[in-house]
Amino acid sequence: MDETKRDVNKTKRSKNDHVKNIVQSYLQKRNYASIGLQENSRRDQQITYSLVEKEISRPNSILYSCYNSDPLVIDHNFIKFLSWVKDLVKNKNICHDIEYLVAPLFCHLYLDILKGGHSERAANFCKAHLPVIDKTKCDDFVKDLINLFANDSDATCMIEQYRSNKYFLELSPRSLSLLKKFVIENCHVVFLHVLQTWFDLQERDEKENEIEEKMEEKSASNGICTDNKFQKMLDVIQDLKKEPKQLFSINISFTNEPVTCALIKRTCGLIAYNQNNIVHLRPIHSYDSIMGIGDCKEIKLIDHSKRVYSLAISPDHHTLVTASEDGNLCIYSLSEMNLTKKCSGHLGPVYCVTISSNSAYVASGSYDNTARLWNIDTGQTLRIFVGHTQAVTCLDFHPNCLYLATGSADKNVRLWSVDNGSPLRLFHGSKGVVYSVVFSPLGDTLASASDDKKVRLWDILASKINSEFKHKGESVMKIVWSKDGKQLCTGSIDGTIRIWDVGHQQDGSSDNKNQEPSMSFNVNAKILALEYSFETFACITA
Repeated sequence: MDETKRDVNKTKRSKNDHVKNIVQSYLQKRNYASIGLQENSRRDQQITYSLVEKEISRPNSILYSCYNSDPLVIDHNFIKFLSWVKDLVKNKNICHDIEYLVAPLFCHLYLDILKGGHSERAANFCKAHLPVIDKTKCDDFVKDLINLFANDSDATCMIEQYRSNKYFLELSPRSLSLLKKFVIENCHVVFLHVLQTWFDLQERDEKENEIEEKMEEKSASNGICTDNKFQKMLDVIQDLKKEPKQLFSINISFTNEPVTCALIKRTCGLIAYNQNNIVHLRPIHSYDSIMGIGDCKEIKLIDHSKRVYSLAISPDHHTLVTASEDGNLCIYSLSEMNLTKKCSGHLGPVYCVTISSNSAYVASGSYDNTARLWNIDTGQTLRIFVGHTQAVTCLDFHPNCLYLATGSADKNVRLWSVDNGSPLRLFHGSKGVVYSVVFSPLGDTLASASDDKKVRLWDILASKINSEFKHKGESVMKIVWSKDGKQLCTGSIDGTIRIWDVGHQQDGSSDNKNQEPSMSFNVNAKILALEYSFETFACITA
């Protein structure tokens, strides 16, 4: 009996020892210190351990073991960061030292995309943002690294050296505080991870800040800002900006046949419209018409065999593209006023066409349920976007030219990669044909209008609706953003134009079900196109 008890006790002790060993092993892996060692260690040794732990630890950090360098997320966050820096430096004239963070941050984000196995996306990221990087606001090493990226040269040694240390940068207390606030409120964890991993941002000494502020005040006092007349002019300009915006409108009333499509470009002083298969180009104002000498001259383009459905002018004002029921696209040189390329490939009428912001690509949507990407110089098809189940009715390029949004009669909006033609997002929520899709200037929001008389603002990253506006009356056919992305102009079938204040609503934080427009106009005509330039909206009607 005693021997049995001893065996049982021995088994229990063995199990207890085994459990203790497992727990001790786990605690050691998690770097928990032994209580016995702490009791026996000297006081100065404990202080040393504490100091070392303080130096190597990261307070308030996130262990993101499934770190995913999604190029879309990185690109979206970097665009927001650039816009925020531009607003601080150029519009508010503060925190100029943050500009020195842009170039090294660009390098690390590019390398993260590359490390994630997205070599083509990394190249597109570099190509899209390289023009806005100010190389005078970085050291020689970063400048050389950027040049290697731009030339697609071997930079292995420099990358290893660049990634071996944190990038040290001193910022003023104000700049550092605003940066932290921006990252917390606006950025994805990927962006936070890059800043924590690769940057050592320190607060600059207060004495240096005082000297810098005095120098800025001195330079301002020596400038033209002290001139009373100039200051009065600035005050008048600011007062004018507060006045209600007027709508610039042109009506096409001198046609014999109905007009299907039109466009207005006040920046180049041109309007274009169709009559069946003929495209008419007219200047908004010519020297002769202003002086009262004669009528405006017009040019007719007659290269389509059937009705023209869509028109687009490139941002550089060099090219006009037309889309027609005959299934073709025509590319014209506006300087020579002649046909340069005729693009065929669609298996049905082409309903919509748009040109990228870099004036390099053309996108078209067709009755054959597909969208196509074309080279604007050669007229060759580069990509075919297949996924919609009905006709593609509208499309728009992202501001960085890396993505394309399409709307369809199948009630869906899709986001595509221009790089390889793969689908990236599906925005499902419309209850009718989607008539218009337009990216916001920052590229973080997509506006869509559909046959259910609603305008929706989509969060591109989350693929969800941030805001939804009910358009009283008829369905919305046309949408255009203001340059700052704070206003949205919509035009409906019944000739009503409404302007919505959306700048404070794109984060989805407010309830927009009962949102009312800030301004409303009735042009009593068919709205063919909307446009924004010179800080005002414009429309062309028939």
